[in-house]
Amino acid sequence: MLNSKWILTYISVFYLSIFTGRACAFGADGHRIIVGIAENHLSEKTALEIKSITDDLGELSLWPDKIRGIPVWKKSKYWHYINVADHQQVGTAKRSAKGDVLSALNHSYLQLANPELSSRERRDALGFFIHFAGDIHQPLHVGRHNDRGGNSIAIKWPKNKRTKNLHWVWDSGLIAIAKLSVEDYIERLDTVSEKQAEQWQQDSFLHWAEESKSLRPQVYEFGLKNPAGNIGKKPLAISADYINRNQPIIEKRLLMAGIRLAGKLNQIFDPQNETFSPETMAGKNSSKK
Repeated sequence: MLNSKWILTYISVFYLSIFTGRACAFGADGHRIIVGIAENHLSEKTALEIKSITDDLGELSLWPDKIRGIPVWKKSKYWHYINVADHQQVGTAKRSAKGDVLSALNHSYLQLANPELSSRERRDALGFFIHFAGDIHQPLHVGRHNDRGGNSIAIKWPKNKRTKNLHWVWDSGLIAIAKLSVEDYIERLDTVSEKQAEQWQQDSFLHWAEESKSLRPQVYEFGLKNPAGNIGKKPLAISADYINRNQPIIEKRLLMAGIRLAGKLNQIFDPQNETFSPETMAGKNSSKK
């Protein structure tokens, strides 16, 4: 019989699924696009293994965002991002004792490779892994502490009366502006060559984070001398030029995330077809939360 703690948890997940679905719709599309691209590149054995864990990989990728307000998973809210100052390197920056997206990604990856996990633990690990693989490719999930990864920078989005923030622009706005369905977006983006896919799949988790940080100059280029000084002040207007320059960047990050996610899942579930073991590919920077 389930104890009261888990009953309350399941009830909370149910209601969060109902009431947060609309609020995170565009963010959800980003994760679904990544997962959809990944599914196109899974081996048959990997696809079957994943099918035994979940019937809907896209929906599972949204689960980590839905549980952050539940007491038993409250600690997970720190696992979606990492703060790195402009002058710091990701690999040597001081890490939060509460965890971050890089350590959470490594941990969930190694969990998936552990055959001793229970069914529920395996599903949780898969949900976290596929979600964090997407998060770490979003430049502002490897962000500045002082503006909370762009959340504290107010912006005015074209033809939208409500004030948004810079983090939203990169989570959702630059994706939604194309006005494509998830399926159409996947078809549009998933045209990578086999050679390019193989190159991307060789990169470590740390490299993924370093790439996101390297995009910071483009993210904060508004034609202003000090956009960070806008915190708490009049919203910055996002121009058509900003959108045109950065939409291709976020689309490439979605594609890279999907291709790399497929590569990592194949390494875990179909290692005979891979050169490196899961332990090797997690890299020397892997660490548990």
